[in-house]
Amino acid sequence: MKIILVSHGKLAEGMKDTVEMITGKQKNLEAYEAYKNGTSDDSFIGKIKNSIDNTSDENTVVITDVLGGSVNNEMTQLLKNHQKLTVLTGMNLPLVITLVTTANSVLTQEDIEEAINQGQKGVLSINKLMTEDDDEGDLL
Repeated sequence: MKIILVSHGKLAEGMKDTVEMITGKQKNLEAYEAYKNGTSDDSFIGKIKNSIDNTSDENTVVITDVLGGSVNNEMTQLLKNHQKLTVLTGMNLPLVITLVTTANSVLTQEDIEEAINQGQKGVLSINKLMTEDDDEGDLL
């Protein structure tokens, strides 16, 4: 399984760096920056297409930064011609780490759902958690 991170600016590269700091070097994890310095550079699309085409026998997961953004829209277009491609959006560390550490070389729908669930669990209000703990009389 290949995982491709794509974002506006440097988020994808930073995410890859952080994931590898935690999990070690990942040979199937790639990152692409789009629209660096606020300028339009479509070369990242061709690089991603080549990467997907070179692993046509594998499942590939593309994770983008934000739903409806230009990067997400470009990656969604790739679904038309790539049967083993899954596109996810809302990139965050728990989501990516869950996918990277999934032992299966063939990604199942359950694996994807678990990764999304872990990503969603990673978004919390610490203020709210502390208030809830204070209400219960427990301190963090």
